[in-house]
Amino acid sequence: MANLTLAYAASTNSSGIEGRNICNARTNHWVSDDPGGDAPSSGELFLSGISSCAVSMVERIARTDNISLQWMDVGMESYRDSDADHGDLTLYDAIRIKFEMWGVEDEDARNLVDLWKQR
Repeated sequence: MANLTLAYAASTNSSGIEGRNICNARTNHWVSDDPGGDAPSSGELFLSGISSCAVSMVERIARTDNISLQWMDVGMESYRDSDADHGDLTLYDAIRIKFEMWGVEDEDARNLVDLWKQR
C-alpha cells in the first residue's frame, strides 16, 4: 500500500445565507457565492486555484533551472456548450489558459509551459 502524506486540506461550510459559503484553508477564511453573487463563485475559485498553481510551479521551475523570469500572469476561462446535454453533471466543454511572461526568452517561456503541462 502507498505511503500517503497529506499535501493540502480545505473545507467549506454553509453560512446560514442561502447561496453563500465560507471556505477555509489553514487559518484563512473567505466567502464564496453561487454564480451571480458578490463573492467569487466556486467555478471562479476552481480556475483561480489552477492558475495559482501554474504561476507557483512555473516560477519554481524557472528558479531551479536558473531561467530569468521577472513576472508572469496566467489567465483562465471556462466555456459551456448551451446545446450540449450533460444531464445532471456540471461540465466545462472547453477551458482556455493563457500564459504571459516577462523577462524570459520566448523559447524558455515555451519550454516552461511545456514542463508545466507535463506535471
